Amino acid sequence: MSSAPSAPSDPSRHDRPPPRATAPAVAAVVASLLVLASALVVFLLRDTLTTRSVEGRPYAVASGAAGIATAGSGTTTPSRGPIAGTDPVAALTRQAAQDRSRVETFVGQWIPQISAKAPGLVVDGRTFDDAAVLADVIASRDRFPQALLLRSDDYTSFRRGGFWVTVVGTSFPTPQAANAWCDQQGLAPDDCFAKRLSHTEGPQGNTVPR
Repeated sequence: MSSAPSAPSDPSRHDRPPPRATAPAVAAVVASLLVLASALVVFLLRDTLTTRSVEGRPYAVASGAAGIATAGSGTTTPSRGPIAGTDPVAALTRQAAQDRSRVETFVGQWIPQISAKAPGLVVDGRTFDDAAVLADVIASRDRFPQALLLRSDDYTSFRRGGFWVTVVGTSFPTPQAANAWCDQQGLAPDDCFAKRLSHTEGPQGNTVPR
């Protein structure tokens, strides 16, 4: 008994390409990939920001805050705008008055003194006038936003009156720690040293050079 002849194979069945994915399916796959990529980027950025550290400085700028967090006292010195005015003496007087309340919070504590200038002072052959003193204060504030200005006449712990003195609004437990801050900033020994402000004590024991 002969079997019935098999149906001829259809060659087009093997050459026909696989059915294409529909447009909605492709869109869904792309959207899923984009979501995964975004999540990965956010995770990596968060990891970088949380593990980043600041080295070589005893204070760190608080992100998003208008101030400088100090390492010595744990207090915060608010940032200030630039010194304005065309009259140097008026500008210096105004700035010292603005800083006075903050300076008073450091009386009796060790802080770095980074400048002391007065009209007529000669430094390395350069004679300072009022404009040069103001420029020196501005330069100090540009480098150290937590710098504060005071008059030596207002404190008994200075040997001479008539000086505009710039200090850093960061207190330290010892004069050695304050001087170590000066070392970290790369400042010369004559330009930065430990100072303690007082209204009753003299200079003796309140100034520690490097």
